[in-house]
Amino acid sequence: MAEHIIKFEKLGDVLYTTSMITLSQKLNLIEACFGKYYVSGDGKNSSIVCPFCKAKGKATSKKKLSINIETGVYHCWVCESKGRNIGSAAFKFSSNRVNAKKLSEAYGGFKKAVEEIIEEHVLLPEDFKLLTNLNNRGSKKYKYHISYLKDRGLTTEDLHKFCIGVSDTYEYKNSVIFPSHDVAGNLNYFISRSINKKSYRRYKNCSVSRKEIIFRQFNLDFKKELILVEGVFDLINAPINSTCILGSWLNEDYLLFREIVKNKTPVVLCLDPDARKKSMEIMKLLNSYCVPARLSLHNNKDFGDMNKDEIQYFINNAKPFDFAQSVRYLISNINSGSMF
Repeated sequence: MAEHIIKFEKLGDVLYTTSMITLSQKLNLIEACFGKYYVSGDGKNSSIVCPFCKAKGKATSKKKLSINIETGVYHCWVCESKGRNIGSAAFKFSSNRVNAKKLSEAYGGFKKAVEEIIEEHVLLPEDFKLLTNLNNRGSKKYKYHISYLKDRGLTTEDLHKFCIGVSDTYEYKNSVIFPSHDVAGNLNYFISRSINKKSYRRYKNCSVSRKEIIFRQFNLDFKKELILVEGVFDLINAPINSTCILGSWLNEDYLLFREIVKNKTPVVLCLDPDARKKSMEIMKLLNSYCVPARLSLHNNKDFGDMNKDEIQYFINNAKPFDFAQSVRYLISNINSGSMF
């Protein structure tokens, strides 16, 4: 493996050593802090067993946390933990404090690693504007954004309720943005949706892991029955105590799931019809934690394509978890060949 030389720089008021360190030495420090590693074929990345996954009780021997050997940037492909200095993770999880400090210095400095916040702060685009705050000129400028939302059945009241906005930055100029806030009212997430029907990528999530947030948490009461839907547009006509899971899966890795279990919150699961198999698995998992759960059996349309009366009908008629029913569903899928 070719060796790479790095000179340390001054960070803040601390001047770090100007001695040189090789890639091999970095790998030795990674092993000292985290145990055995695997190096990718191109020699650019190493992989270790993820300490974040282990801390969450997810026992695994697979090396799913990838580290860029040159820069120290890391990312777990399972729990989505990420950061800019693997030394910060060493300080958090390794008992070898001496080598944890050396590892952090190898990637920019001890001070930088200690001050790094693993969970990234969420920032909306600097020029984010609420659609409901636009003047006449702004309304004309973003008429296609507004028209897109109206075509999807949203009203001016919906734009205000969900704080939907726009931005002129390159990433978001042809999109509408849905912010989310935590229980204290602080921004904890946002997702954008392209208004271009031919767009290759319809949705764009912010960099924070959706596993570690609860969408629109400030608006939820975990002491009351909670409606769970897939995406933001499924939320529009759903009852007030509703949130979206931003996908079609939910388990113990998700903050939302843990909050439901902690409060024994009654749940109505209302995922899209094409996610029925996953819905059955989520229902079974909730049941294993003694969480009261009911399943909406809508088949022809997603909640995002229904009006409020239709949605309420399916919620009212949602069925409690029935193990026999889940088995019958799986058998019917095998018979139809849809599981293969």
